[in-house]
Amino acid sequence: MPEGPEVRKYADALDAVLSGHTITELRARTRVAKAWLAQNEGRLRGRRIEKVVSHGKHLIGYIEGAYYFHSHLMMWGRWQTFVGDVPTIIDRRERARILVEGGAALLMSAPIFDVGQGDPYEQIENLSSLGPDVIPYPRKPGGRRVFDKAEFLRRLTAKDYRDVTIGAALLNQRIAAGLGNYLRAEVLFACRINPWKKVRELSARELTCLTRTIPQLSLRAYLSSATASDEYRERMRNAPSLVYQPGREMGTRHLVFRRTNLPCLRCGEPIKQLRQATFKFEANDEEEERTRIVYFCPKCQRVKP
Repeated sequence: MPEGPEVRKYADALDAVLSGHTITELRARTRVAKAWLAQNEGRLRGRRIEKVVSHGKHLIGYIEGAYYFHSHLMMWGRWQTFVGDVPTIIDRRERARILVEGGAALLMSAPIFDVGQGDPYEQIENLSSLGPDVIPYPRKPGGRRVFDKAEFLRRLTAKDYRDVTIGAALLNQRIAAGLGNYLRAEVLFACRINPWKKVRELSARELTCLTRTIPQLSLRAYLSSATASDEYRERMRNAPSLVYQPGREMGTRHLVFRRTNLPCLRCGEPIKQLRQATFKFEANDEEEERTRIVYFCPKCQRVKP
């Protein structure tokens, strides 16, 4: 599933192509959006798209007149943007098509796409309950990105989650919006936290580390498509024993995620993976099973066999 950094990149791409331009056509094949457009599509034509943003794994486009569109990519969804010519043949995987003067955006393979009028945070299920975005937008152009650490800690340490494992809690979009499987593994490794440790067992140092590391690694993934630092990536490029396939950049992006049985770059012990019990946090979560694979270093994170 695309996580917060990937969805932010899609939002950036759509914002660059669509914002400031008027809609010439908006089509959808998802059931609810298709029904809404059958009654209202004419009201959108000619309206200007004001901005496209993301919040965690959700993407929201604001249209003048208090209209909006919204998508959640789930596991396989993706957006494509075009400047100039747009494919005229409709791919069977296409779920939405937004055409503006001089450009377009096509949504592929995602089952969730909504269009409506009003505040999307009041209209769309789950938006209002999202936790702080792991890649907050600067309050002013060119300003600092400030992750809401206090709100994150308030939500994480709430009574309902005290006995939840931290590995499961970090996947809860109500606690922090945008974390998924690769980010939670990398964050826990960076903070040397056992994924099976209960939230109530976390030390003040570990909580502080989480508030610092979550936005740091999320932003790094957004900017460089990797959570590993440049130094670690260079080590992996120059040591064939540290990657599955030497020469492939994909294998240098992370320190524990999908590095099962490769040496830990800190201690040399083999990285391991296990399935960890979780639970569904969103009504539209694509995961039906109640476990997810978590990657970790047994030595650095004190995970007993």
